[in-house]
Amino acid sequence: MEPLVRTAELRVLRTYQPDGLRFEGLVDALGHPDLRTALHALDQVDGDVQLDLSGLEFLDLGGLRLLMAFARSRAAGSQVELVGLAPHLREVISLVGWDETPGLRLGVNHVN
Repeated sequence: MEPLVRTAELRVLRTYQPDGLRFEGLVDALGHPDLRTALHALDQVDGDVQLDLSGLEFLDLGGLRLLMAFARSRAAGSQVELVGLAPHLREVISLVGWDETPGLRLGVNHVN
């Protein structure tokens, strides 16, 4: 399977069961355009999608904002499930209130 994004820092694979993406590597300010590109690959998917973040070593606040905007942009009733979240990212999401973002569901944590 050919990655949607393949840079020195980030690799993103399309998944189909469930529909979604798997992220590996790191997302910092330089990786935001790549993250946006990957998320746009799901624009035509109806229904729920899953973003597997268990392969991320680093995700900055701007990257988290992009994920929240993506969840809000989905059709009403569709859910974006974040799985494999590192505990500190789940804590940040909760602290800033993004866990209440419409269309967002926090799935299972990343296990070390």
